Amino acid sequence: MKDWNTLEPDVYTLVGPHRFTRGRSRPIDRLVIHHNAGVRNSSEYIRDLWNNEREASAHYQVEANGRIGQLVHDRDTAWHAANADINARSIGIEHANISGPPRWQISDATIEEGAHLVAALCRYYKLGRPEWGRNIFPHSAYAQTSCPYQL
Repeated sequence: MKDWNTLEPDVYTLVGPHRFTRGRSRPIDRLVIHHNAGVRNSSEYIRDLWNNEREASAHYQVEANGRIGQLVHDRDTAWHAANADINARSIGIEHANISGPPRWQISDATIEEGAHLVAALCRYYKLGRPEWGRNIFPHSAYAQTSCPYQL
């Protein structure tokens, strides 16, 4: 992250306008944690996948090397939780895997930078101390999925 205080990512790799909703209908009150469910390390790869193959998006991608890419601006609603109400009030954070099934491993750099991103977002949006189940939730809380697996 270039600037933790202003939330400026290392790179902007924004998805096309057909993969998110402009604006927000609710204030941000939570973060939703995801893993890529595949060995997809770059923000550019995820952007291209979503633009061409999936009607989904997230706000951030934490890559295997710790680089953070922004895919949807925070002011807009990403389609990441499979739940319109939760999408409208949350920030979605994807984490790159370094191996596939059955372990879906995630690098130490991804975990460390992902944790810093969560803390910075909680501070920026005045969500309080990051706490699982209060202001930080797994994708599996809102959809039939094992995502974010080991996170």
